[in-house]
Parts: sequence; C-alpha cells; structure tokens
Amino acid sequence: MSSLARMIFAFPLCLALAAARAEPGYQSHASIVESIHQRVESEFRQRGQDYQAEVLPLDPRLRLPECGRPLETFLPQGRREAGAWSVGVRCEGERPWTIYGRANVRGSVEVVVLRNAVRSGGLIGPADIAMMKKDLAGLGGDYLTDPAQAVGQVARRGLAGGTLLSAEQLTVPKLVQRGERVVIRAESGGYQISSGGEALADGQKGQRVRVRNEQSGRVVQGTVAGPGLVLVQ
Repeated sequence: MSSLARMIFAFPLCLALAAARAEPGYQSHASIVESIHQRVESEFRQRGQDYQAEVLPLDPRLRLPECGRPLETFLPQGRREAGAWSVGVRCEGERPWTIYGRANVRGSVEVVVLRNAVRSGGLIGPADIAMMKKDLAGLGGDYLTDPAQAVGQVARRGLAGGTLLSAEQLTVPKLVQRGERVVIRAESGGYQISSGGEALADGQKGQRVRVRNEQSGRVVQGTVAGPGLVLVQ
C-alpha cells in the first residue's frame, strides 16, 4: 500500500471569478468542479495510490439550473489509470441535466518487478522480486502490487530481470507431474493407509488426477494435496 493519495487542483483565475459571481437560480461552476474533485479523489483513495490532478475549467458561458439535490458523478469509460479523465456530473432534480468535465491526472503506484531472470517453469521466490514505483501513465491494466501475488508462483515463460510482473505471466506450480512417483494416501475414520504409486497426469493443488497403485496396478482418481501427495477416498 502506497502513502495516502494526494491531490493538487488548479483553479484558473477565470473560474474563480465565475464562481465568485454565481447567479441565483443557476448551478455554480465551483460546485460542479468540486464534485469532479471528489470523484477523482475517491477513485484514488480506494486504490491507495499517489496522484496529482488538474480539473479543467468549465465554459464560463455555461448556465445550468440549480440542482435541488446533491450532484451525482460517474466515469463514463469505467476505471482509468492516468491521463485525461472524462467525469460525468448529473442532476436528478426537477430540472435534470448532465454534463462532462475533464481532469488531467498523473499518478504512481508501487508494482512488483523481477529482480532476477526466471526461466520458463521456474519458481519465483522472495529474492527474485522487488517493489518499484512506476508512473501510471506507462502501465497497462494488468500488474501486481503485492509480493504475495508472485512468491510461490511459477513463470509461464522465460522472463528477464526488470520485468513488470502480471498475473498472466504466472501460474500455480504443479505439485504432481506425470510419470512421477507419488504417495497415495487413503484416510477414513481417523486411519490412514499409504502406498506408492505413479501419477498419470500433471496436477496442481486441489486438482483431481489419475494415479496407478504400484502394488495392485489399479488406477484410481485422487486429489493433489501437496508435493508428490495424492489423497483418495
């Protein structure tokens, strides 16, 4: 989690003057801009990211009926990272209206990057990763912000040192591999019976796999419970 989000607003002189002489019966520009401020602030507070934003002034000729209810805001394009934001503001009062304001947003977030290169299928450990602050404008939508999301995972393909990690690049490790000798364990009523066997398929934790009992030759299905361990009923 990064430090508490910060916001810097720019109020050009023309906007300040327009707000100062707000006309009775019309919605003040300052209240509309403040609603945009609050929406951007809320978005970044939820993410725990550092940011700066400049809300662009409204057209000084704009005259909207005064809203008898609190203004509502929305993001017409969904979640945004940084750059130019379009923020919708609407009134649901007796004389409803909707407008769109603009805000230029800059932000940064700490992300998980590879400290060392990892081969395809390689297990990622704590020493392989580092946290680095990145500008949101240069990031895509898929990136990791918690080391726990990467440690203990394996790389789907070879990754170079310095790579920004995403969920798509990683997968859960296989605890059982086809052709590997495994322990087959049956549990019932507090008793355990174990025997050796051969895995007939790869398996991640919780997956069902077929195994062959090396004593009886019987093929059964079980659940992968740990490295080289399959539980059967």
